[in-house]
Amino acid sequence: MLSYYLDRLSINSLDVQELNLNNEFYNEQKRLIYIVNPLNEVNNLQFTIEKLSKQINDNQFILLKFETLRGRLRRIQKNYPKLISNFLIAIDLIVHRILSRILVLKNVYHSFSKGKIKIISRAEGLGRLVYSGFQIESTENFNGLCYVLLTKSNKNLTDRKPSFGPIFRMNRVGKNGKIFGVYKIRTMHPYSEFLQEYLIKLNGYGDQGKPNNDFRVTAWGRILRKYWLDEIPQLINVMKFEMKIVGLRPVSEFYFNDLDPILKEQRMAHKPGCIPPYIAFNMASSKNDVLKAEDLYIQMKKKNPYTTDTKLFFMAIKNILFSKKRGS
Repeated sequence: MLSYYLDRLSINSLDVQELNLNNEFYNEQKRLIYIVNPLNEVNNLQFTIEKLSKQINDNQFILLKFETLRGRLRRIQKNYPKLISNFLIAIDLIVHRILSRILVLKNVYHSFSKGKIKIISRAEGLGRLVYSGFQIESTENFNGLCYVLLTKSNKNLTDRKPSFGPIFRMNRVGKNGKIFGVYKIRTMHPYSEFLQEYLIKLNGYGDQGKPNNDFRVTAWGRILRKYWLDEIPQLINVMKFEMKIVGLRPVSEFYFNDLDPILKEQRMAHKPGCIPPYIAFNMASSKNDVLKAEDLYIQMKKKNPYTTDTKLFFMAIKNILFSKKRGS
């Protein structure tokens, strides 16, 4: 893969440093820094890659790789009979994916593993890199490894704390443009929140009005989303008077800034809601239909500011129970 990138970037092999992140220092004169050891084997991963991002120059490229969760599972399945591989996969996930994340045990795991993160999903790996100060130029999958070409980013995201645990907060735009944290049950891999801008630029929006081909969502997370179970913790926001039961969707800053200026101004006059208007109107969840439903909601609120939410609440319940309206 290294030769592939050398040809692609028109870089001479003499202008490349092969670097082991565990015991070597990078050369600031080289155009391409190739990290030879997978991120899964790097000690104190997050600290190390954040340090590297601060050291590199604006005109340098970083090429690194990591074994993805899917690649790891396929490797185990390939090397062992089905019964044994299923057992090994279960143990592997329990030790390296679950126990390593539990508050009481993660410090023990960290000291035992020297900060190595054996299991890294594609979303978590890319999210960690963006969070650390890198910009993703391209990715390639080869033999179960995800190769990533990076440059230095001019954005500082380290002031935002990454989300962990089954319940987390997502920064959203509220009334009067105030940023607040929406509580949700986790349906994405860790560090996924830092990939939204990259994912939209890469794939755009799908028919459901959400990022297309969103690899950040877990398999079980799709089930929770289908029945809106992941949004139950938003009742905490309701009790904190940050949201109400029916109202405009709480959207990200990136999504909000991409809207028409008039719509942005209209949105800021309303408190976000748990049940969005498109459900009450039984409309599709595509971006255009969602925006049409929200515009209709805004117009209804102008005419009937006190009864609209109650009316739409019962319309939404009817559509969920009898029209089998489901999330996406």
